[in-house]
Amino acid sequence: MKNKFLDFTKEVFTGKSIGRILFNWRVQEHCRELRGVCVDLAAGSNPSYYRYWNLKKEQVIRVDYKKKEGVNMVADLNRELLFKDNYADNVFLFNAIYIIEQPEKLLKEIYRILKPGGVFFFNPPLINNEAPEPHDYFRLTSEGIEKILFQTRFSQMELYKIGERATAAASLLHNFWMFNFVRFFVFGLALFLDRLIPKKTKKKYPAPMAYFVISKKL
Repeated sequence: MKNKFLDFTKEVFTGKSIGRILFNWRVQEHCRELRGVCVDLAAGSNPSYYRYWNLKKEQVIRVDYKKKEGVNMVADLNRELLFKDNYADNVFLFNAIYIIEQPEKLLKEIYRILKPGGVFFFNPPLINNEAPEPHDYFRLTSEGIEKILFQTRFSQMELYKIGERATAAASLLHNFWMFNFVRFFVFGLALFLDRLIPKKTKKKYPAPMAYFVISKKL
């Protein structure tokens, strides 16, 4: 808990949103010690979650829609992925599904390039502002996630919520809190308020900022 508090403080004072902080902690929990070839789709130039795993630079192939620092491959994710069948041990698609015109096609491509037993790590936002990068088409609920995964042949799913009502509200108002020391107290209060929401309410009427999903190719 002490390490998380120190990390929380550091990340807030470097301008990170509460959603990004909680997402990075999920990456640390589930992706810290992965083996084999990893393909990171829509990676961008310097994603903060890279600080939260111990993957070697040479085992991660970073893909993005335009050339940026650190990007290994430029690709249009609305088209066929330029990898052979059964190529990757792990595929990441973080904070990007909403920009894809036909997400079912992309997930079928991800399934294709994964080895049998390979793992797909998926982070679709739910409560978030519109963010065209270059487009923004939709949000996925938990049922929507399950449906799209099963439609694309993934047959196992672990789903974790990122945040709840209070942290979602704090995230939406991120730019409203002009100073990091204000964000520190607001985000801390939001985390506390999330804990006060009854478990029945969270289960029946969930309102997370996003989901962290792990699915395997059998």
